[in-house]
Amino acid sequence: MRITRSYKNISAMEQELFDNYFDSKLKQLETLVKKYPDDAVMLEAKMEKFDKHDAYDVELILTFPANKIKSNEASHTIMKAVDLAKDRLVIQLKKRKDQKKNEELYVRRHSSIRKPEIHAKAVEEEFVEA
Repeated sequence: MRITRSYKNISAMEQELFDNYFDSKLKQLETLVKKYPDDAVMLEAKMEKFDKHDAYDVELILTFPANKIKSNEASHTIMKAVDLAKDRLVIQLKKRKDQKKNEELYVRRHSSIRKPEIHAKAVEEEFVEA
């Protein structure tokens, strides 16, 4: 997984704190997207500090084949903002994974029992007789 980070209004100390804490939280995301090749998955982490409200905004955008998932959270501490944003992203990933699984099961359950060649011949015979 490729990771890009961007910062806005952040001091060097806050940036280092964010990097260290964020790296420790990446394992759960990596396990959820391990079926995709490393070069096909990109995680973009954006962090911004609001001086007026003394708060941090963390935005995570996960891009992988045919999908893009975004989570955004704000909090007064860096760690809480990272945790909340990561949790939202994980929930969305699991939800997408369940939807995909249900779609595949639906297709399998409702696929035709007949073989396509036999079904095509039966349809042609019906039109010829009529």
